[in-house]
Amino acid sequence: MVVVRSDILTTEEEEGLIAFFQRRPSRKNIIGCEPCAALVKLIVTSSEDPASMNIRARLLERSGWREEGAFGGHAVLRRDDFAMIQVDRIHLDEDFVDERAASALGESVDTVIFASRHKAESRIPTLTVHPIGNYSSADFGGRPGTLCRTSPHLMTSALRILGAKAQGLGFNVSFETTHHGPVVSAPAFYIEIGSYEELWGREDAAEAVAETILSVKNDDYPVLLCIGGGHYAPRFTEVALTRKVAIGHMAANYALEALDDDMIAQMSGKSEGCGKVYFHRKGMPKSAYRRLRERAMSLEFEEVSSEDFDQIR
Repeated sequence: MVVVRSDILTTEEEEGLIAFFQRRPSRKNIIGCEPCAALVKLIVTSSEDPASMNIRARLLERSGWREEGAFGGHAVLRRDDFAMIQVDRIHLDEDFVDERAASALGESVDTVIFASRHKAESRIPTLTVHPIGNYSSADFGGRPGTLCRTSPHLMTSALRILGAKAQGLGFNVSFETTHHGPVVSAPAFYIEIGSYEELWGREDAAEAVAETILSVKNDDYPVLLCIGGGHYAPRFTEVALTRKVAIGHMAANYALEALDDDMIAQMSGKSEGCGKVYFHRKGMPKSAYRRLRERAMSLEFEEVSSEDFDQIR
């Protein structure tokens, strides 16, 4: 019998999780697995976020943008298959901004790209990319114990392109593991300038991010879930930069206790239904690796290593 925490899930999510257990190993009906028929990549910028507005300004330096309608008192800007909107609250507070934007656009949203700042006590200059959602409590937006759909191909493409564009700027480039809100229905990821205020205004960093956003692509590589290690995901970043893979949801060591069957099903279902899992074995406690490997194998996931995938030349 499958017990699903319906207090934190929509009806659609609940049905998807039950389907995970009833129909494995087939994952055709897992949440987020079916390809989206939408065409619009939605860039969300925030007037409350100086890094976001810096990225927006660099995007607008490129020709081809046109005004097409309004959203929240600001013009909607269109360019190719991108639509850019501006919100007046911080991104974390903009639950279901994709659905509201879709209504204003008269089109569905394929992917949400949040252009944002990143803040860290380390004060290390870093450009980051990450999926969104909460493995347990919702301290910074979103819902407790609820992940959003990822965009593994575009997000991993963004990391690779950003790594190339940021060379010589003095910034690290890395993934962060899945964290914070808001809640959205479409696949989504953040791309950020960090990690302190003086860097949020760096135009060269914003230029690299803007170029990256407009260049993301789907390389159609196999999708992986990633588990273990630190928040800045050094091993997963390395694998993404050197191997032909696409990364979905990632869980750092601090989230491991939350990875029960339902949560692993969410990680998979909201990462295009992927059935491959990569463990950062050297970066996580051995007991946690053994426990989670056994759980993943019981759910018929395939454990993989970086050597299973071709190198990026």
